[in-house]
Amino acid sequence: MWDEIEKYLPMFDSAVLNVTDPDGYPYSIRCHPVPDRTAGTLRLDIEEGAPVRIGQASILCHSHDQNTWNQKIFVLRGDLEEARGGWAFRPEKFVPSLGVGGPLGAMRAVIEIRRNAAGYLKRRGLPRPRIAWREIEAVKDRASR
Repeated sequence: MWDEIEKYLPMFDSAVLNVTDPDGYPYSIRCHPVPDRTAGTLRLDIEEGAPVRIGQASILCHSHDQNTWNQKIFVLRGDLEEARGGWAFRPEKFVPSLGVGGPLGAMRAVIEIRRNAAGYLKRRGLPRPRIAWREIEAVKDRASR
């Protein structure tokens, strides 16, 4: 896992730490993780007073161009802990997605998106929506002319 973290983390200017606040609500904050392989953590520059607490957390690294193409995404799952007057994230799982991890990462992303969508529809008792491909193609043809 550390080889992947050290390979892909430098591709991103920053990351998003996702935790729960002291009341148990989701909270996200931008940070700049610095890997410390020896300690098995990523040091985090979380501003003092941010409503974060020790416990399960994730770090999302993502980027894309101005048109949201060329996406690069990965997630680290693990735990947030206090470390020498600051915060550290101890990763337990590296989850590659689009643009990271090669074709396998892209395939995992597609499978996860399909699984999440199916679960969403099932929980709400909704049928899978039909897509009007002919109408979409007709609009696309008119637009290209």
